[in-house]
Amino acid sequence: MFLNRLILGLSTGAFYSLTAIGIVLIFKVTGLMNFAYGNMAMFMAYLTYTFVAMGFGSWAALILVIPISSLFGYMVERFTLRPLKRFSHGSMLIVTFGLLMILEGLATQIWGTQYKSIPELIVGRPFVLRGNFGIVVLRRQDLLLFTILLGVSVMIFLLLRFTKAGIAMRAVSENERAAQLMGINPGRVVSWSWMVGTAVGTVVAVLGAPKTYVSPTMMIYYQLQGFTAAVLGGFDSLLGAVCGGLTLGVIENLIGGYISNELKTTLSLGIIVAILLIRPQGLFGSEEIRRV
Repeated sequence: MFLNRLILGLSTGAFYSLTAIGIVLIFKVTGLMNFAYGNMAMFMAYLTYTFVAMGFGSWAALILVIPISSLFGYMVERFTLRPLKRFSHGSMLIVTFGLLMILEGLATQIWGTQYKSIPELIVGRPFVLRGNFGIVVLRRQDLLLFTILLGVSVMIFLLLRFTKAGIAMRAVSENERAAQLMGINPGRVVSWSWMVGTAVGTVVAVLGAPKTYVSPTMMIYYQLQGFTAAVLGGFDSLLGAVCGGLTLGVIENLIGGYISNELKTTLSLGIIVAILLIRPQGLFGSEEIRRV
């Protein structure tokens, strides 16, 4: 029972981790909290549903949508946020709020309010493991989710550590002005972060669609939990985003299984608040040092 709860918690946490990765990647480079992140992914999930309705398989639809989502992320950053950069940070935040509402309204107008469905990317009987530890059930969808989380994490790590684009993203996140003086184009780097972050959000939406269905509000909960996971892990740490999401998912499911399913979100957030009171920068975040 405990192991099954743990695996279910890790599966739920993997969704939170992937969401947090996209949010943190954009925030780390731009310093901007994208409140439209979930609805951008939702819109791409509707587009995936459209491809499936046209006769494409789930995998083919996802492969088609990922580059479209990257282009969508680029267009949002390039044509709605970058022109406002010279004004104020607050104006850019307001634009993301506006984009959130615009995308929700567009989705309703184009596809209606009825829930849509996307088939699971992988189907089949679950794997059942028996031993002295009891019976453990592993769903194929969970294994796929863990594999994608691992693959995305490794790819982003390799991108940031060993490629010129990744080094440029790290440089801009540290000091945009200094990076520009070294010949790095900050605008291009910011666009890359939005493209990758939006693509990761799209993967979350498509993976979650068989469970939540495709609707204008499908990503609200995942976005809130992704923000929470990012805060828990540390907003300046991609490793923290992964660990924060997995930790949040496990805490939620253990509380739901052993204490109260109705109070699992409340109690899990209470535990996280307690952790942050002890370590405000999050589990893996770096403490900000100010010169006085």
